[in-house]
Amino acid sequence: MTSNTFNQSKFIPTPPEKGSFPLDHESLCKKYYLLYMRCLRRSDDQSSECRKEAQDYLGCRMKNQLMEEVEWSKLGFEDTTKQKQNEPPGK
Repeated sequence: MTSNTFNQSKFIPTPPEKGSFPLDHESLCKKYYLLYMRCLRRSDDQSSECRKEAQDYLGCRMKNQLMEEVEWSKLGFEDTTKQKQNEPPGK
């Protein structure tokens, strides 16, 4: 009723581009989340210094079906993908 007041248009929510991002109700990835948050605190919120922790957290979420499995390069981790390809076998 209040949305019709003063000729305001009705709010129509739009879904996120990459689908839903379910909450981790069972705390399956809480360890990785806390490691990432601790890294951010140590580095004065410089996320570039916590790339490894971010990748571990997203990897946990993908492994536990809390997000869609996506190529690392599409999540901004191109350099780690290239490093793995250039490593000699056996490492």
